[in-house]
Amino acid sequence: MLKSYKWKKTMRDAGSYLVRLLVGLLIMFPIIMGFSYSLRSDAEIMTSTLTLFPKHFTWENYVWVLKYVPVARYMLNSIICCAIVIGSQALICSMAAYAFSFFDFKGKKLLFMMILMTTMIPGDVTLIANYLRIQKWGLINTFAGMTLPFLVSGMGIFMMRQFYLSLPKDIKESATLDGCGDIGFFIRIAIPLSVPSLAALAIYEFIMIYNQYLWPLLISSSQNMYTIQIGMAMLKGAETDHLGVILAGAMICIAPAILVFVAGQKYIIRGMISGGIKG
Repeated sequence: MLKSYKWKKTMRDAGSYLVRLLVGLLIMFPIIMGFSYSLRSDAEIMTSTLTLFPKHFTWENYVWVLKYVPVARYMLNSIICCAIVIGSQALICSMAAYAFSFFDFKGKKLLFMMILMTTMIPGDVTLIANYLRIQKWGLINTFAGMTLPFLVSGMGIFMMRQFYLSLPKDIKESATLDGCGDIGFFIRIAIPLSVPSLAALAIYEFIMIYNQYLWPLLISSSQNMYTIQIGMAMLKGAETDHLGVILAGAMICIAPAILVFVAGQKYIIRGMISGGIKG
């Protein structure tokens, strides 16, 4: 009986791992093939069948992109936008979540419900209104204009509130008895304990802001303010029609987002688990 149980468990685990592997390969297949074809000449791309490995490796496509496209400037613009949004959301969302978790005031539940409702509104719905407001304030072609609509989010407040609600009440009561006020508790205790949730929020916002295309395209009126998404999109048609160059630009564009996600996936899991128990 014991051997039969172990055998069934082994087969079940093997089947589970196999399914995960197949799903992972299915998701990664376009990226793997895109990278493979970015290492080929245009002639080989047009004539070869669907194969994983190129007949002749070449880095000429990447050399062309790095030589004729200001990739460093575009990447810097994207990183600046991400840093502004992450810093703002880490501060504002943490403070708002702390208030919703530990303070009692009239309309608290209604206000929080209204904040959650903002997460159900697609960004395209507010696109025109946000653009007209940014234009009126004279923030076109500035980092302030590109980041202002994203400085706070209902999802960020929700994530941080869930974490603060999961903290034992004894911690807050003990800190109060020791003479620690709300500001001291927030800075010395709440923030250090919420590092996993803050890291998860930072990674989530980085990927979201880094992948923004339409909003930066509307706000940036000069090439010096282009983000990496806009800059690489310009490779299609305007700069070149070479498929290898376009794929090389796409690989350069998605590489930072993939690296950040892979490096920070454990923080995403910890952040979700630490704040996902209480509702």
